[in-house]
Amino acid sequence: MLTRIDHIGIACFDLEKTVEFYTSTYGFSVFHTEVNEEQGVREAMLKINNTDDGGASYLQLLEPIREDSTVAKWLAKNGEGVHHIAFGTADVDGDSTDIRDKGVRVLYDEPRRGSMGSRITFLHPKDCHGVLTELVTSAAVETPEH
Repeated sequence: MLTRIDHIGIACFDLEKTVEFYTSTYGFSVFHTEVNEEQGVREAMLKINNTDDGGASYLQLLEPIREDSTVAKWLAKNGEGVHHIAFGTADVDGDSTDIRDKGVRVLYDEPRRGSMGSRITFLHPKDCHGVLTELVTSAAVETPEH
């Protein structure tokens, strides 16, 4: 069962400049940064709030580190902006199977490693009214890592 909006992914050309905008304009702070080689991105997670299920909601700022990454291709086509929405779930495996059984294409056969040790998968945007949708099971303990 999906429990919350985990994060909104925003693709950007310059991570530092985009982080500066969100921190100075809205007062958000960086909770976590990392490079995800598999996905070809540098990212910053800006924590918005805690949620009733023990998780949190974030903005995920994504800058490509390779021209062949999915985010780089998306930026080349669309420019900066909202890239995807992610919903939190306690069981990414079970929920992705249930959603697949309803006719929605799940992009990974098995969930992959996501930000902060989470497990993730994506749903095809053409099956989700044009929205790239991510399902996220957070790591057991949410602690800031820089």
